[in-house]
Amino acid sequence: MDTRILVPLDGSERAERAVPVAERVARNSGAGSHITLLQVVSRPAPLSGAYAPQVPPAPWMQQDVAAARAYLAHVAGWPLLADLSVETRVEIGGAPTAVILDVAEAEGSDLILICSHGRAGAAHWLLGSVAEQVARHASMPVLVLREQEAAPIGAREQPLRALVPLDGSSLGETVLAPVATLMLVLAGLSQAVIHLVMVLPPSDADPAIVPEHPTLRSARIYLMRVADRLRAIYPRLEVGWSIVPGHDTARALLRVIETGGSAGPSAVSYGYDLIAMATHGRSGVAHWAFGSVTEHMLQHTHLPLLVVPPRAPDAKEAARRAKQPHAAMELAEPIHVAPGEAESLWTPLF
Repeated sequence: MDTRILVPLDGSERAERAVPVAERVARNSGAGSHITLLQVVSRPAPLSGAYAPQVPPAPWMQQDVAAARAYLAHVAGWPLLADLSVETRVEIGGAPTAVILDVAEAEGSDLILICSHGRAGAAHWLLGSVAEQVARHASMPVLVLREQEAAPIGAREQPLRALVPLDGSSLGETVLAPVATLMLVLAGLSQAVIHLVMVLPPSDADPAIVPEHPTLRSARIYLMRVADRLRAIYPRLEVGWSIVPGHDTARALLRVIETGGSAGPSAVSYGYDLIAMATHGRSGVAHWAFGSVTEHMLQHTHLPLLVVPPRAPDAKEAARRAKQPHAAMELAEPIHVAPGEAESLWTPLF
């Protein structure tokens, strides 16, 4: 599979934590994979009035652009990136987020890799807030890394584990193909594990309150079917699932992360290396807006977060939902993927 990866940098060591992850994704994705290292030289906001400069600060801008080019050339020359296709780009702009998104579109990037914290380096911008804005508005998957990570994700010789919350909607399912693809390329020859989790109100999720509640039963069937399909499409993946009671979905998910596991017939007790979520969803059986939960996780989790933009349901899907209000708990028609083809796709399969 050929993957185009965009890595925005700001000149800081923290931001550079994205480079080894990009290298691992590119090297395990295929010979045609490509990494673009980007640095944005921010132009100061124009002044007005008596203190407005009469000429643009051309010398200052030229110095910063030259410094950025030298810095990116240095990073591109790291032995870690040897034998990979690496390009460097220095762009001038007022808003780094807008520049990053424009470059990602122009490059046809499949994935943006960005660290959630940086410093005001040569580009004069704080990478933390930019990372959140990029994840919020990008049209392709964005992997937001954290500076607190002891080692780059995928670098440890142990099973790689991702927590994937679902709300029963097709928009929430948009995350499944990208996270499966990312987990397999990051894991390499190691085991990749995806754990699906759905948060339901305690009155629906606790069998002790309402034995075999219809919503709980539907959620179980839904998660089992999604897990079965993932295993069929990605045989190398280990897939589990669980249902968690909670009034506040974001807090319930953070509790699952902190405790290292969750309750359920297919649950396992272990830590997670990654969370993957769609940026938006609809109020499905879990009764929550997926977008706002993703925003909360962006701001509060210490784990890397893969954020995947939604795709609009097609006419057939819309008609199905109109006829069946609770169709979110049912899977769409089975898809047929040739052996080995699924792992080359970053676009949604579900």
